[in-house]
Amino acid sequence: MNRLRSLMLLLIAVFALNAFAVSAYAAEGEKPLVEEAEEINKEKLEEAKEKNQESREKTHEKNVEHSEKARERAKERIERTKEKNEARIEKAEAKEVKDKEKAIAKEKAAQEKAEKRKLHEEEVAKAKEEKQKAKEEREKEKEGGGEPV
Repeated sequence: MNRLRSLMLLLIAVFALNAFAVSAYAAEGEKPLVEEAEEINKEKLEEAKEKNQESREKTHEKNVEHSEKARERAKERIERTKEKNEARIEKAEAKEVKDKEKAIAKEKAAQEKAEKRKLHEEEVAKAKEEKQKAKEEREKEKEGGGEPV
C-alpha cells in the first residue's frame, strides 16, 4: 500500500516537473510541441509502470517466502505439540496402570479383611455356642436331670 502511494506521488511529481518544464519553456518564449510533451509523459508513465511492476514482483516474492517460512514454523509447532501430547498420553497410561494396580491391591486387602472378619465372627459364634451348651449342661445338673452318681 505504501509503495503504491509512493508511486502515485512519484507520478504526480513527474507530471508537476513536466508542467514546470513546459511553463519554463513557455516563459523563455519557446513553446514545446504538444506531441513532444505527450511523448515525454508517455515515457515517464511507462517508467513508472515498470517500477511499479518490479516492486509488485518483489513484494510477491517476499510474500511467498514469508508464507513458506510460516508453513514451516507451523509444521514444526505441530510436531512439537504431537510429541508433547504423546508424552502426556504415555504418562496418563502409566498413571492409569498404577491406579489399576492400586485398586486391585485395595480389593485384595478388602477381601482378606472380609475373610478375617468372617473367620473371627465364626470363632465368636462357636465360642458363644460352646458357652451356651456349657450353660445348659450346668442348668440340667442343677435341676438334677443329670445322670446318677
